[in-house]
Amino acid sequence: MILKSLWTHKKQNGWIFVEIAIIACLGWFIVDYLVVTFYATHLCTPAGEFEKDHLCVGQMGVIRSESASEQIVTDEEAQSVYVIREKLASLPEVASVCLTPDYLGADLKRYNWRTLALADDTTRTIGFSQLFYYQNERFFETQGLRAIEGSPDAETLSRQIAPDGIVVTRSVARILFDHDQVVGKRVAMVDTRYADGKIVHEVAGYHIIAGVVEDVKGAPNERYPYVVFFPRPDNSANPYSKLLVRLKSDADAEAFVRRLTPTLTSDYRAGVCVLNNLETYRQHYDSQVAHDYSMYTTLATVPLALFAVIVVLGTLGTFWLQIRKRTEDIGIMRSFGAKRRDIFWMIWGEAAILTVLACLVGCLVWFQFAIHWDLLSNGNAYGNSGLEQDWVVRFWPHFLIVSTVQCLLLLAIVTLGMVVPTLVAMYKRPVEALHHE
Repeated sequence: MILKSLWTHKKQNGWIFVEIAIIACLGWFIVDYLVVTFYATHLCTPAGEFEKDHLCVGQMGVIRSESASEQIVTDEEAQSVYVIREKLASLPEVASVCLTPDYLGADLKRYNWRTLALADDTTRTIGFSQLFYYQNERFFETQGLRAIEGSPDAETLSRQIAPDGIVVTRSVARILFDHDQVVGKRVAMVDTRYADGKIVHEVAGYHIIAGVVEDVKGAPNERYPYVVFFPRPDNSANPYSKLLVRLKSDADAEAFVRRLTPTLTSDYRAGVCVLNNLETYRQHYDSQVAHDYSMYTTLATVPLALFAVIVVLGTLGTFWLQIRKRTEDIGIMRSFGAKRRDIFWMIWGEAAILTVLACLVGCLVWFQFAIHWDLLSNGNAYGNSGLEQDWVVRFWPHFLIVSTVQCLLLLAIVTLGMVVPTLVAMYKRPVEALHHE
């Protein structure tokens, strides 16, 4: 009966079909963005990511008297940063402290992507976020990074390693070598460029993998746990470094920061060096990243929101008018004894079948564009970050999941558009419905 009714009203349904198919095709990009963002934010949290609730970040600085003419900090004066570090480490709530070269500062504000490849096969590459750490500092323990089985432990990795040594996350190792037991393996840093329409990989240097740690994202706003840690070649004291402070599990980070903040510049000063600021990791992230991305987020969200409103209102209006035009048909069915429930499910069934078929056509049309624009290649549409072993870049799971979500969203919109006018028409007396214009 539903299919017969669809065919009977084929002229009206044809226009609705085309409208929904166009919406499904154009809306695929919006739904895709929302689904991928949700996945990256809520589902793509790598196992072993460091625990943030007990991590604090401090900013070092330099204070000189107004009469001081020499502004350059000497090596001897810079050694005072270690005095401040040790004073923090002696507090009963603190588990460990380390200096870091602005790891949680500028690196959070931008993607610093490089490309790593097999030493003997530079065509097998992965994009990664490059992060530096000071050697002989307790970086990996303080950050909360855990070495995998078969790798030197975090304490060993924090100490001096070979100048060409690097530490990679488990995912980097598995993508390059298909397994994570890669300590001692040689890899190449490559620069990728286009020449004569082809991708060319040029080796910029070689490194030895000194250790492997559990997956961790390079920054909270990144999607993938592809990170490579490089020991900083210049390990001299820097009075403008940041301090990472790992608290014990029973300590409250916010209370710790509140207690120390009022007397930071007086209690945590040594020579010309001073601890200017101390905040929890989450506070630091909000101040360094969230504000910087607010304008970008607004500019990206407003067009999407406007398009979504237009789509919703257009679809609601179309089905509202369509149902109102069928008020007379509903009156005839009611006069012949049809139950309201049966009428409702018949009309909803028509709308559902029409929506699903139109979504299928719209998604297949998008599929042709995807092939033509080469959107199916690994990573090209999602950050150029390499061969992510993830449904986001495996086309068929990605395509089917996003298409299903889009179909369900359109079904919800269509249902919302037909429920009210259908109920109004059904609860009219058959005589009134038959005279409806």
